[in-house]
Amino acid sequence: MDDRKSALKYLLKNFLFALPFFIIGLYLLIPVSVKSIPAIFVLAVGGILLGKPLAALLTSSASSILFPASAGREVNLMFSIAESRIMEREYDEALFLLNEMIPRDPERLEIYLRIMNLAMEKMNQPEKARDAFRAGLKNLKDSEERKTLVREYKRHML
Repeated sequence: MDDRKSALKYLLKNFLFALPFFIIGLYLLIPVSVKSIPAIFVLAVGGILLGKPLAALLTSSASSILFPASAGREVNLMFSIAESRIMEREYDEALFLLNEMIPRDPERLEIYLRIMNLAMEKMNQPEKARDAFRAGLKNLKDSEERKTLVREYKRHML
């Protein structure tokens, strides 16, 4: 279940609990008198009950609200770490980090492409590129992504 749906369910559940507090608080508040002081506390309880689910809904990522189909794909900072290792010429560490990403997201084409690129262009190790290519063919289910993988592998091998 995505964050947006769970936040909406959480908000609805808490709203049902908070509603009696708002009704009682407004009933006590309307004739401004001594009873208005406890009404403020009753309204505050209702507001507290709604605060956390409203915050969860408002802080859910904008992409999950605007583009629900892409909400399930997590941002993976390991690409950034691997890229920084490449910039530092620590190619073995970068390759290790990229290979660690495969079990976490085996259907992500970018992982295999980056491994092949690193192995061929920086490390001059075609066997590592071939291993990534084979793993990609095994794990990728989308035919267009498989075609892209084959095309890039052929480009590297020529």
